[in-house]
Amino acid sequence: MHKNAVIVTGAAGFIGSSIVAALSNDYEIVALDKRVPGESLVSTAPSVRWLQIDIGDAAAVTQAFRYTQEHFGQVDFVIHLAAYYHFGNDWRPEYEESNIHGTENIIQAAIAGGARRLIFASSIAAMEPAPLDQPLTENSATSDYLPYARSKSLGEEIVKRFADQLPGIVLRIGGVFSDWCELPPLFSLLRLWTAPLPFRATMPGKGKSGLPYIHLSDVVNVVKSCLANEHHLDSHEVFLASQHGTVFHQDIYRAVLDPLSQKKGRLQPIRIPASVARSALTAKVLLEKALQKPSYQHPWMIDFIDRPWVVDTTGTREKLGWQCTPGMGVLDRLPVILHHYRTRRRDWMARNNRRNTAQYEYLG
Repeated sequence: MHKNAVIVTGAAGFIGSSIVAALSNDYEIVALDKRVPGESLVSTAPSVRWLQIDIGDAAAVTQAFRYTQEHFGQVDFVIHLAAYYHFGNDWRPEYEESNIHGTENIIQAAIAGGARRLIFASSIAAMEPAPLDQPLTENSATSDYLPYARSKSLGEEIVKRFADQLPGIVLRIGGVFSDWCELPPLFSLLRLWTAPLPFRATMPGKGKSGLPYIHLSDVVNVVKSCLANEHHLDSHEVFLASQHGTVFHQDIYRAVLDPLSQKKGRLQPIRIPASVARSALTAKVLLEKALQKPSYQHPWMIDFIDRPWVVDTTGTREKLGWQCTPGMGVLDRLPVILHHYRTRRRDWMARNNRRNTAQYEYLG
């Protein structure tokens, strides 16, 4: 039976490794990454062919596509996940090299290789938060308010520009978490609200900061839906890969603290004004820098206290026929995440530290 050939970039990363593992039985996968995949990923998906390349190297990308054509006759789909990010608010050369030129290299090679469709991983964070009564949609404009957002916005523009030669799907993905957390902003909240008092009771702002989340397994599902429906889609599509609406910090606080308090509402949060939170976070970052510890929290993040990302995913659900799996929302899975934290803390911390420092390793 003929299998479509799929090239996946960023294939050893947090999202990429799960996609590779999930698709490997039904597709011929050529996986591209700067890092060597771990043994667990290789053994889970033994049919996958791995090429260690930097997508910023146009010649290496061209060779990877030629390799795919030589072995499978064609390149059917490209799932472009590879991207650089950091937690600062300064534009770095890596954004230009990987997220801009790297995307151009992938698209040019895909066009030359006759690929049918590109799936480009963007982010809901590519859109700036809007007022609560104006939820973000698939038609909302992207923004350059942060370097990472700017790089994703520019990447989306490149995908759209070449859509007449290479049909593209832009997936604006929400905060991706697993049953072990493995999402830096969520990790920070859970560490804060499982700490000893008084830290456990603190709440930056009014608790109205928020983010649309998506379980890692649902990211795999939305990619599968894109592949299955590609014949029915327009040459350029934008979809929101997340739950509908948002999850506020106060909702997570209650979900974490209620089991600890064993009485709903027993521990009321201590509201921390943004100015105080900024000073505390600045001191924390300086201390971590002095101790040469990686930091993924920075004072600029305080600007988004009580400015949630709220999305309306109606368009995506109607056109793609996909939605997040019931029972897999972040509030649904918090008991599992916290169980892992309390019963296997060393493993939980190790997984999150690898994810937070871009050294993710697939463990199944």
